[in-house]
Amino acid sequence: MIATIALGALLIWWSLAFMIPPITIGMAGLGTGLILLSANAARYLKGIPTKPSTTGIGLVALVWGTLDHAFALPFGASLAALLIVIGLSVLAPLALRPRTS
Repeated sequence: MIATIALGALLIWWSLAFMIPPITIGMAGLGTGLILLSANAARYLKGIPTKPSTTGIGLVALVWGTLDHAFALPFGASLAALLIVIGLSVLAPLALRPRTS
């Protein structure tokens, strides 16, 4: 049920982002991140195991949306920022993992 509510909220949010010109792609990314992280918070509060994929995608969307909105990036630069954030989220666990010799 939580996933269904989150999906409905995402579809409504992205529809509004496309229909209302003042909402930028960065704001849409921020909202997406907040919706996904809120879904995991609801799972946690109900004692349901959280989904790592939703947390990861939510954090990526939140960081990307913040960068895009803060720097008012054009579309190409926004896409590049998204790819950088995804790349960093893939590499971060490797860098933070304890080294074994």
